[in-house]
Amino acid sequence: MKKVAIVGAGLMTKPLVDYFIETCGYQVIMINRTVSKAEHVIAGRSAGKAVSWPDNDPGVLDEVISQVDIAISMVPKPIHIHVAKSCLRNGKSMVTTAYEIPELLALEKEAKEKGLLILNELGEVPGMDHFGTQLILDEIKEEGGRVISLDSYGSGLPSYESNNNPMGYKFSWDPRTVFVAAQTGAAYLKNGKRIEVPGDKLFEHFWYVDIDGLGTFESYPNKDVQKYVKPFGLDKDVSFYRGLLRFSGYCNHMRMVSALGLFDSDKISNFDGTTYRQFTASLINLESPADLEHKLSDHLKVDYNADIIHRLKWLGFFDDTPIGIEQGTKLDVLLDLMLKKMMYEPHEKDMIILHINVLAEFSGGRRERRLATMVVKGIPNGDSAMSRAVALPPAISAKLIMEGKIKATGTLMPPTLPELYKPVLDELSDFGFKFDRKTIPL
Repeated sequence: MKKVAIVGAGLMTKPLVDYFIETCGYQVIMINRTVSKAEHVIAGRSAGKAVSWPDNDPGVLDEVISQVDIAISMVPKPIHIHVAKSCLRNGKSMVTTAYEIPELLALEKEAKEKGLLILNELGEVPGMDHFGTQLILDEIKEEGGRVISLDSYGSGLPSYESNNNPMGYKFSWDPRTVFVAAQTGAAYLKNGKRIEVPGDKLFEHFWYVDIDGLGTFESYPNKDVQKYVKPFGLDKDVSFYRGLLRFSGYCNHMRMVSALGLFDSDKISNFDGTTYRQFTASLINLESPADLEHKLSDHLKVDYNADIIHRLKWLGFFDDTPIGIEQGTKLDVLLDLMLKKMMYEPHEKDMIILHINVLAEFSGGRRERRLATMVVKGIPNGDSAMSRAVALPPAISAKLIMEGKIKATGTLMPPTLPELYKPVLDELSDFGFKFDRKTIPL
């Protein structure tokens, strides 16, 4: 019987455990700093085992990795390196959902020498967005076409019927990670010219995107596209954009929140005896919270009746109630309020949208727009769409590796492992994750 180690027990891991135990009949060892979280995910199933992993102890990790056929790392990005080194010590391959990081790429030579695979970027975004892109690009290449532009969009949003708060957003994954990503710089290509967007300017750099049958969304850049140009076989003069989708109003709201310093996660303050209203006044250096709404709108250079003022009021920033945490950063205060009002109720549904839009030119100057769109909603009182979208690609990929159907070694990601996407997409369709295709002659 195959054995899998799942390192981490966060919001995205339950569908992993379900897949290996219920679908594949494998055994699972789940290792996590807080063992009770792992026990909750295992839920008493005899094929599952929860193990405590205190302080990233390499001895505990090695003991688990040595017992299994493969490891899936679902921990914060800085901890992946600990898992990868344990896998190399114990001769096991590893799969992650996270973007490639330099520390893992540095293990390329050793992984190849040991005949092991460290496979990254296998979630929703990044992950299934790569699959949709590869699907279209392979078709265009087979038909002798040339890619002129490639736009790839991804999102995790409330489904339309559950989009019931003025923020137009709810948390289906780690909230703190949302704000780390919101401060990470990005870059895209326009006719081959590189356009860089600093992390503190992301939400000033957005535009509207229309998706047929779904509506109009805001999009802002996501990460740096440069490293994908060569693996995808794109020309140097291509236009290439990867972005996230949000409901209208999100980017300007986040821009204002950032301008107030609420993204700060470094400076720790004592909030004992401080109200949210007093805290908000301190953001603009006011000693007294009197007439705060007007003074804050003046500070932000917006109308007193602007959306941002109403949204801050809805979150509770003008309340005279004590802050819910004794000490922390400004971001901690923001998350404290958001988590009280922006989480999914058990019966509500989240929604993932992936949309790939490729403009291609064929012989004789004929041009076509090739589209691939995926929309999946969460299961009421069950797994979220995001948790399944993040968990199933690495789960299926790990199974293919264990079965010997993926034989590559080294440190790779889907764009550099093109033989991966078709078998993974084939099985993903069994779970309702399928790209709808459309071709528009121009």
